[in-house]
Amino acid sequence: MKLCIVGGRLQGLEAAYLARKAGFETTVVDRDVEPPARGVADRFLHSAVQDLEGVLPSFDCILPATENIETLTYLDETARRLGVPLALDLASYRVTSSKLRSNELFASAEIPTPDPWPQCGFPVIVKPSGSSGSTGVSRVFNEETLNRALAELGKEVVIQQFVGGPSFSLEVMAHRGRAVGFQVTELEFDAVYDCKRVLAGPATGREVEAEFRRLGERIASALNLSGIMDIEVMSPDDGLKVLEIDARLPSQTPTAVFHSTGINMVELLARYWTSGRPPDPLPAGTRGKAVIYEHLRQRDKTIEVSGEHILANAGHLAVMSNAFGFHEFISNCQRNPLAWEATAVIVEDTEDLARKKRDRAIQNLLEAFRCETLLDPSPPDE
Repeated sequence: MKLCIVGGRLQGLEAAYLARKAGFETTVVDRDVEPPARGVADRFLHSAVQDLEGVLPSFDCILPATENIETLTYLDETARRLGVPLALDLASYRVTSSKLRSNELFASAEIPTPDPWPQCGFPVIVKPSGSSGSTGVSRVFNEETLNRALAELGKEVVIQQFVGGPSFSLEVMAHRGRAVGFQVTELEFDAVYDCKRVLAGPATGREVEAEFRRLGERIASALNLSGIMDIEVMSPDDGLKVLEIDARLPSQTPTAVFHSTGINMVELLARYWTSGRPPDPLPAGTRGKAVIYEHLRQRDKTIEVSGEHILANAGHLAVMSNAFGFHEFISNCQRNPLAWEATAVIVEDTEDLARKKRDRAIQNLLEAFRCETLLDPSPPDE
């Protein structure tokens, strides 16, 4: 299959990496000269998407890896006119790209979410409606700080009760609202609430799996979703609370699921949009291997675990197998061994074995790059 991936940053890197695992022939398109996905794709086109009309018919499928609504609208219209499958449900994406519209959907479908301000007390989470990931997210403990955050973010803002507990993610694929769920993964965050680590494995998320799948099916039905959607929840003592949804290929979690279960969401997504055949349900009892997937960077003799935002401007990355004791090490360290970024993947039979293997690999990294310190920041308490 010839796959055109429009966008070469974080989502594009995810798409190119998994497309490569599927054996697809990939072309990444981006306005930037050195996006992270460039080194993972078979071919790179430095181009604006509006200049691609002449080459788009040569592809079997177009996979958007951008959140720019103008670009997505153009691709949707152009792909329809040219008769090339586009791996996107634009109507669902328009809803999920706005946290305000998503919350309206949750309310109408009676999906549990954190309580909104001012019905809840402090602390609260403040986040812009139209941004994904950790961009603009802050946790505030009083009215003065809240007013300051609102002045910085502007009008389209979501304010919700801060909910503690572990965070989990689930991807579902659906055909006209009928969804199939994949593997539940656990998320860990850095000091600015950006996901720094994804965990997948035989025991990971087992206690929330059944409830989470039911939520995924209800949300997909309410959206009448066709294609893929990512759901993020928190798990306090009183049941799951949905934080956000995105009807597009996410970054990070699909790779963790692939290394754990062998399920390749890019392969399934491309085949769905080219054949119309929805994916089969996950076989009962599928638990997979234990995976630790995390982002690292090195500066000034220090290696720091950090959110995936560090990769956005890292230039093109190379995939190295069995480097430093990791299953895979996706990095620019060969270009600059004094200041690099990387995504590191550990795969083992159990979560305990994965943690031990990860610790040994980190020690190998410290020694290989003559670093003295490992930092692993988490969100602040207060």
